[in-house]
Amino acid sequence: MPFRLLARAILDRRPTLQWWWLIWVAAGVCVFLCGLALGLVSIGDPQGARWFAPILTPPFGGRDAVSILAMGVDDSEGRGLADTIIAAVVRPRSGEIAALSIPRDSRVHLPGVGVRRISEAHSFGGRPLTIETAELLLGFPFDYYIEVKVPGIVELVDALDGVEIDVEKRMYYRDRAQNLLIDLQPGLQRLDGVQAMGYVRFRYDAHGDLGRIRRQRKFLRAAAHQLLAPENVTRVKHLATTFVETVTTNLNVSDLLALKRILEGLGPDVIRIATLPGHARIIEGHSMIELDALETQTAVDRILWGQGVAVTVLNGTNIRGLAARTASLLEEHGCDIVEVGNAEHQTEISVITDHRGRARRAERVASWLGGGVISVAPDGDNPADVTVVLGRDMADVAQ
Repeated sequence: MPFRLLARAILDRRPTLQWWWLIWVAAGVCVFLCGLALGLVSIGDPQGARWFAPILTPPFGGRDAVSILAMGVDDSEGRGLADTIIAAVVRPRSGEIAALSIPRDSRVHLPGVGVRRISEAHSFGGRPLTIETAELLLGFPFDYYIEVKVPGIVELVDALDGVEIDVEKRMYYRDRAQNLLIDLQPGLQRLDGVQAMGYVRFRYDAHGDLGRIRRQRKFLRAAAHQLLAPENVTRVKHLATTFVETVTTNLNVSDLLALKRILEGLGPDVIRIATLPGHARIIEGHSMIELDALETQTAVDRILWGQGVAVTVLNGTNIRGLAARTASLLEEHGCDIVEVGNAEHQTEISVITDHRGRARRAERVASWLGGGVISVAPDGDNPADVTVVLGRDMADVAQ
């Protein structure tokens, strides 16, 4: 039996609260992974009832790390473009999630088509071609996918009774051909589904697609906070019904339960999210993002696969060259140095701050430096895993 029919049968038979809760859990995880992807489009597991079967089996087959591709599909112009594409790596055992947004205008080679924007992969070959193109670009295969179409954001945000967003500026855009109107005032407010869709789609300013990606991150975390809020237990039936009708994924319940536990343990603000680096170019009359192969591989290795610890080193003393010497020492231990500079204030005692929600990375850095006070300040948008502010207690480091 196809999953949609199975789920509909469950919904129509007034299932127990346990069943509602399971479907709600699935909705929560997919809202988080797809919030960035413009919305959050029909769970249709081609393998049918198998979606429920593995609920008692280890998530993700017991693997240490798995990869997921989330796609937001915009069909407003009848082209089915993948408006947003996000690659994520999940480590179930260590409880970590990292995500990398691929700009929709990235110049890539579409197998069997030629050089195009990556967003066009979906219009030429649907989900399979989008996945294949992303795999070729990033250099590794995807274990799972989540696919959402733009109208899904309206239904899912409304099912959440809106999402609270601090709109950073006036946003106005009208496209009568697409029947699209974005009209938002600045300030903290609760956006309904239509307004939220406009917020994450807006890119009609100097920042273009990169500004839209930053807003999607902001929406992503706000939506995750809203969905994980205890009061949403009362909306379980509505959320479950909406989820069944709007999200497509090959993740099963066991996987989704594991993801929700990670989200609850870390908090949405800790999830590491970055954007694939690139440079805007006009290519054959079209605006595209030119990606550098080396920068792409570096971002994949550092952000998604976590090879090494990314560290910012700031000198909190008047000892010249202390930050540079410390950075060199950390590089010898395999760290990626994000920035070397001066701290705003001087300090006697070094402070090593972990931005990933746990002190594990900061503790490793402290062991290499031989001291320092450890703190935790979750910041998923910070390019560094750890920030080191050097005090006079590190005066003899790397001497």
